[in-house]
Amino acid sequence: MGEDKGYALATGESGAYRLQILNAIHQPYTEFLMQRVGLKEGMRVADIGCGTGNVSFMMASIVGQSGSVSGVDMSEAQLDIARSQVAVLNLKNVEFTCGSAYDTKLPKEFFDIVYCRFLLMHLHHPVNALVEMRSLLKPGGLLVCEEADFSTAFCEPSFSAHDRCYEMLIALALERGSNFCMGTILYQHFQDAGFSTREMSFVQPVAIRPESKRLVDLSMKEALSAVIEAGLATPEEMKQTITQLKVLASDETTIFGIARVTQIWARK
Repeated sequence: MGEDKGYALATGESGAYRLQILNAIHQPYTEFLMQRVGLKEGMRVADIGCGTGNVSFMMASIVGQSGSVSGVDMSEAQLDIARSQVAVLNLKNVEFTCGSAYDTKLPKEFFDIVYCRFLLMHLHHPVNALVEMRSLLKPGGLLVCEEADFSTAFCEPSFSAHDRCYEMLIALALERGSNFCMGTILYQHFQDAGFSTREMSFVQPVAIRPESKRLVDLSMKEALSAVIEAGLATPEEMKQTITQLKVLASDETTIFGIARVTQIWARK
């Protein structure tokens, strides 16, 4: 099995601001999804690829002290931020460990819900990760995933720098053996991982406020080195694109259609 090339964007403090924006955009839809799948007090939950812990904390507040949340991520820098927030939020029912999506080291057949958001799109072998997550579920437990399809992002009115940004990000993922259009094929991956009964929905947030639209230029800035190293753009083009995107974000007459998200859940 080929090794993942790693996360193309920034981690730790350097990526925390972008992740805050991302979570502010997507968390309302994630919270609604959790209501829909029946997350409730007392449940044991695993959050795979938890990053800085934004969704873990939300789920911990729902499951309460009689439940628990176990967050797993490959980045110690991300986990350092998550752990620092545990004390700030005074949460006693959440813990974070460093581990791989392919081998989480979590107990098998233990969890009521296993969840991931925007994780599989970064992996070479997403089905293998889904199989690992399935193994963590109790019989009857739910696997819940959210994945984006970058090909569906749009700007209105249209703007070439915005389109070029997503073109480069999609190409970068392909060059690295991952897939930033994961949302499109997620249903098939669930079948390949052994789930026979699945439920699915689509969500596409729209960013209107300047601070929300900064998600795009910040993502491009974090991917700058990887894009240039892959030969997908020159330093000059990257600098120009990022500058134009930042200006575009401040234009209150323009809206950004954030990449459509596939929400899918299935019972073991």
